[in-house]
Amino acid sequence: MENFIYKVRTDKGKAIEGKLSAESKGEAVDRLHKLGYTVVSVEPAPGFSILTMEIPGFAARIKTEEYVMLAAQLSAMLGSGVALTAALDILVDQTENARLKSAITRVGDEVKGGSSFAEALRKQPGVFGNLFVNMVMAGETAGNLEEVLNRLSVYLERQAEFQQKVATALFYPVVLMVFSVVVVVFIILTILPAFVKMYLDAGVPLPLPTRILYNINLIIRNHWVFLLIGLIGLGIFFRISKETKGGQGFLDRLVLDIPIWGAMSRKVEVATFSRTLASLLSSGVPMLQALETLERTTSNSIFQGIIRESYDNVRKGGTLSEQMKESKEFPAMAVKMTAVGEESGSLDKMLSKIADFYEMTVDYAVKRITSLIEPLFLVIVGSMVGFILASIILPIFQMVTTLRR
Repeated sequence: MENFIYKVRTDKGKAIEGKLSAESKGEAVDRLHKLGYTVVSVEPAPGFSILTMEIPGFAARIKTEEYVMLAAQLSAMLGSGVALTAALDILVDQTENARLKSAITRVGDEVKGGSSFAEALRKQPGVFGNLFVNMVMAGETAGNLEEVLNRLSVYLERQAEFQQKVATALFYPVVLMVFSVVVVVFIILTILPAFVKMYLDAGVPLPLPTRILYNINLIIRNHWVFLLIGLIGLGIFFRISKETKGGQGFLDRLVLDIPIWGAMSRKVEVATFSRTLASLLSSGVPMLQALETLERTTSNSIFQGIIRESYDNVRKGGTLSEQMKESKEFPAMAVKMTAVGEESGSLDKMLSKIADFYEMTVDYAVKRITSLIEPLFLVIVGSMVGFILASIILPIFQMVTTLRR
């Protein structure tokens, strides 16, 4: 059996890429034609590479784009009339991630044994999250699994793109700051002591900048064990704090209240809240079940508490917008639009509009913050470099003055 990489189009014109095993290229093309695809290309897959080798004992991380392709391909095959079990078998052949391949195999076996697709997914802990399982369950119940899977792939793709924008915008400033700190510490520990020794041997008094950096050097050299223990202790403290309800709540509240950054973090949470809830509701998931799923997929404990209170309020006959307003964590516009959506019976569409707006707002906010952070970091780095140069050059001027006398 050989592995082939294929590119095909469905009868609706949707492009799909994947991998399958067959005896020959002709057999691979025939199988794709039988599935109702228009074949664009079929090429032999690259051979073995140590870069793609799976190391036993280490679970392969499943990337978001792999979930996107899984949902999109499954939706396309179901829409083409392929049975669910056959579609899962095809996905097993073309999935490269060992962990995901194994999970899909087990799901296929469960479905063939009589389990529903959602039940089979739920039996794969750590692979398919609550959002994925609940949306599939809603699609099976409503009889529109193909549509729900397509909606799920679009949602996952948009979320991944949104998170990538934020991460990419913050990558450069963080790397610049870390690199600058490493360089400064290196200069203080290796280069500065040699100059200080030369100045002291020449009887040149050390100016204030040089004394400050030299004292930092002595502290690091003489007390590095205590500094290391302190850093490890601080890391353990934060780790333990995140494991406790009160500690996690304190850290999440701190993030939301930080000037400038906190406002953007709140908008990120509002956008994620709105997008996820809109996707669940539009897929046919009941409101209470959607809120339960949303709580389990939300990382910020402050917003988890709001969702939990919203669940209780809705269960008692209240509305989501009432709890959003009472929490004072949601902007007035988001609260008002949610209320209008509840009154008009189009909450999922209104939540999608809220998500679109705040994702766009975060995009602009990230660009503004980045445009401010970069020059600010350059000023900080320039000041550090200037201070170090001053600590090295000023004694030279004093040495020259002493020699002239």
